[in-house]
Parts: sequence; structure tokens; C-alpha cells
Amino acid sequence: MIVRRLLFACCLIAISGLASAHGPARGPNGGQMQDLAGSHVELVAKGSELFLYLFDAQNKPVPAKGAAATATVLATGRPETVTLMAGDDNAMRGNGSFTATPGMKVVISLTLPGQRAQSGRFAPLE
Repeated sequence: MIVRRLLFACCLIAISGLASAHGPARGPNGGQMQDLAGSHVELVAKGSELFLYLFDAQNKPVPAKGAAATATVLATGRPETVTLMAGDDNAMRGNGSFTATPGMKVVISLTLPGQRAQSGRFAPLE
């Protein structure tokens, strides 16, 4: 009987955690932020440009130099691959023929120096 009540209480805790879940976090540049490749990344989409900002686990900027990334953009019903180039700061940038619109999806493949490629799915305007 006690085991059954304990199991029921654990289920309620798990369900309440799911119910209180909210959308993805927003980063300091207004984009969607996620954990990826052992750090935090923020994706911002403006017009036909993508910006990927790199941060450590404490959300401090990490230089993008030496990182490699591609983005597969689904904005108009057809996929488009965009190469993101590292700048001198913590940002990687790339242009495409898409136009950023609500509902667009972006799959990022990111390789940080000395690490394997990691991928994550973003909906930057939601």
C-alpha cells in the first residue's frame, strides 16, 4: 500500500513538472537558446540571415574561432543549407535565400574545436 502511494506521488510530481514546462529560453540577443555541444547556443534569424551565438555553461560568450556550423533551414517548404562562418567574437553568421518567418524550423550542426559534431532543432521566431 505504501509503495503504491509513493509511486502515485512520484507520478504526480512528474506530471506537474511537465505541466509547468514552458517554451524555449530566450538569449541575450533575443533568439532561441538551447544546450548544444556541451555549451549554450543562441540562434537569431533576421531577414535572410542567421546568427549563432556561442556561450559557455554560465552564459559567458565563447569565441567562435575554430568552430564549424551549418544550418538546414525550412522556411518555405523546401530545405536550404546555409554555412555559418565564425567571426572574431562569439557569433557565427550565414546568409540564405530564405526569409525568416514565424513557423520556420532550423536544424543546426555545430562542431566545436576538439569535439564531435552536435545537432539541435530550433524554431527561432516562436
